[in-house]
Amino acid sequence: MIFSPYVLQKSNHACVQVEILPATAEDVNSTRREPRWQTDWTSAYLSNPAVEKYAMKAPDRELIALGAYQITGRKAYVYIIYAESAPHSNPTMEPKHGRKYYGIGAALIAFGIKFSIDHGCRGDVVFEAKTDELARHYAEDFHARQIPSASSGGPKRFMLADEDAWRLFSRYLTEEE
Repeated sequence: MIFSPYVLQKSNHACVQVEILPATAEDVNSTRREPRWQTDWTSAYLSNPAVEKYAMKAPDRELIALGAYQITGRKAYVYIIYAESAPHSNPTMEPKHGRKYYGIGAALIAFGIKFSIDHGCRGDVVFEAKTDELARHYAEDFHARQIPSASSGGPKRFMLADEDAWRLFSRYLTEEE
């Protein structure tokens, strides 16, 4: 089996193959220009050298999303620090006009699982839900398990491991011919 390109659905129902590559300084800096992203990816928090940032891009090099990943100190799992769609596909920023691309979150989490496997963390990933709606989505659609938050009263934290991680990851596997 091989890991195939990530496929997103466009708003016109067409599918597009995207790449996830290390984010460039230009990718990160673009979050500060119009149309502004929800998060400034040049912040001190996301600029930590231990945080690895990746960019999801369309074939025409259009920036679709960014993801920030960190291997935990003991290589127990990969922490998906942050994942964000570009303004044109962010449902909280474009609710009236609709999103340009769909499936971004699943692809960024699947990439996190691959990143975890590649770095000896067995495919285990941990991430947080920014909203209750996302928490329901992670639990119902990905079968992610809620785990204790890092801090009291913090955001809802989830883990994908074992069969549940494999189920999402395997969406992007194809048989070799």
